[in-house]
Amino acid sequence: MRPTPRQHHPAHAGGGGHPLRARAGGRRPRLPGRPSPAVGPAHGGPDPGAPRRARRLRPAGGRPSGPPARPRRGRPLSAESRPARPRHLEVFAVEDTSVQVCWDRLPPGAVALEAGGSRVEVEGGGGPGSVSLDGLPPDAALELTVTAHGQPRRRARRFRTLPPPPGRLLSRFATVNDLHIGERGFGLVQRLHDDGGPDGEPYPVRCARAAVREAVAWGADTLVAKGDLTWSGRPGQWETIAGILGSAGVPVHAVPGNHDTGRKSVEGGPVLRGHGVDMRDGEWAVDLAGIRVVMVDSTWRGHSRGELDEARRARVAALAAGGGGPAFVALHHYPQPFRLPHMYPAGLPADQARALLDALAAANPSTLVATGHSHRHRVHRRTPVRVAEVGATLHYPGTWAGYAVHEGGIRQVVRRVAAPEAMAWTERTRRVLGGLWGWWASGRLADRCFTLGWAGPR
Repeated sequence: MRPTPRQHHPAHAGGGGHPLRARAGGRRPRLPGRPSPAVGPAHGGPDPGAPRRARRLRPAGGRPSGPPARPRRGRPLSAESRPARPRHLEVFAVEDTSVQVCWDRLPPGAVALEAGGSRVEVEGGGGPGSVSLDGLPPDAALELTVTAHGQPRRRARRFRTLPPPPGRLLSRFATVNDLHIGERGFGLVQRLHDDGGPDGEPYPVRCARAAVREAVAWGADTLVAKGDLTWSGRPGQWETIAGILGSAGVPVHAVPGNHDTGRKSVEGGPVLRGHGVDMRDGEWAVDLAGIRVVMVDSTWRGHSRGELDEARRARVAALAAGGGGPAFVALHHYPQPFRLPHMYPAGLPADQARALLDALAAANPSTLVATGHSHRHRVHRRTPVRVAEVGATLHYPGTWAGYAVHEGGIRQVVRRVAAPEAMAWTERTRRVLGGLWGWWASGRLADRCFTLGWAGPR
């Protein structure tokens, strides 16, 4: 059967083309049920002076025919007219009676931060900052509120203060790691660089100096440095970090990291000891009130990953048991949970790590292990032994860790280095790897701050 010619269909009258775009006399045909357009008196077409959207006839002295026109939607508020809100406001650290609140930016004007009856007012409109709210009730669910200038008070975050460990407070000490004195940039694809702070100091020096100062002001009576004190172990780098640690005003004990023991690195122990910083070979112990701190050199010279053979693991376990009470084991490399490394950089191989933790559990179940190297914050548990990874001082979030030793347990708090000259840099590094670094490195609040009760009698 021959197909019916297109011109026989009424929709195709006047020639080919789209059926609804066929023209009669050079004009668009009027479809059934559609009102006629406004017609101008001079040329029989649309009146060029008529409003573009006027499709309905307006009788003289009357309202337009047809359904009423829809009202126009209101335009969204411009960025200038919207109320400014804090950016990246977070409860970063909690203790039993205090909380550290950090931000990247606050609205201009006076800003009040309140929680649990404690109130601090700061001047907004600047860059990154931090405050502490003190005098909070322990082990309490609280709410952080923010009141910006000219705005109502609003709820910002919910958090819970830590329960205090059992018994009396016996001592406080703090740790720093991955200070990387001598580093000149940070980033994988696009490296961030820094022009120097107010005094022209490189960012590793600014962050390290502020971390030591703030840890001592927090109440630490001893400081433990857990490796990667330098970027490449050069003589000038050792002199700089020795001067920073040696001026802490409290005893300082240090172990090296992989950056300190590269193939071209020089031995840093003599330089540190010349400034009063205790660094020895192998493993050794320092007794504080209520706890023994076991210092462990986990480096393998010229390699990024760690190494602890069976004989050294046995010595570490013996030192942890020899204090007659709880132990804190400080080393640079984190224990790998799997046989093959699951992230960069590699830590202590899994077979050695498991053997070490099992030996510590058998020798002294009241042991907390703290490491660095990963530049992130995580907490793990194997048998009764808990392992805490603590991030670097100079990369987001830029931290140090404080430990409060009680008769029946220990409390860890990881705080951001709060000095403005340090936070101006560390907040920039949050955006490395498309912002993934900020999520990866900070971890959860429970990874950074926790209370650990000691195990029962051995």
